[in-house]
Amino acid sequence: MKNLILVATFALLSASTFGQSFDKLEKNDNVTKLVLSKSLFSLISKADKEMSTEDKKVVDFFNRIKSLKMYATTDHSLRSEMKSITKKFRKSKEFEELMRVNDNGKEVEFLVKNGKNDEIKELIMFIEGSDKNESVVFQLSLS
Repeated sequence: MKNLILVATFALLSASTFGQSFDKLEKNDNVTKLVLSKSLFSLISKADKEMSTEDKKVVDFFNRIKSLKMYATTDHSLRSEMKSITKKFRKSKEFEELMRVNDNGKEVEFLVKNGKNDEIKELIMFIEGSDKNESVVFQLSLS
């Protein structure tokens, strides 16, 4: 019975960590954050009504953006946490690895979550080990 309770507790904690994604990094002072909201991208789409077909495609894409978030840190423990969260996304059935590059210890990884008709719903890019020994995560959410 104790084992069952421990397993259930661990599963719930794991699920809640995964569910929070990278959002818990927003509260940490050792993380540089950039968050662009849907409202900002909506402003871009209202900028000019006389657009070419290609411009309209770009605006349509901007209208699909729910948020774009970027987190960067040089803190070793936070870098490890970013990598761990990215690894959970990679192992989840919802996300698929698009590409991974490792060049002299600098790793870049792209993960994607598809929606209906194989449209991208979310894109995550994780960069580990930049020149400043910094890790960076970009998270793009689309509707």
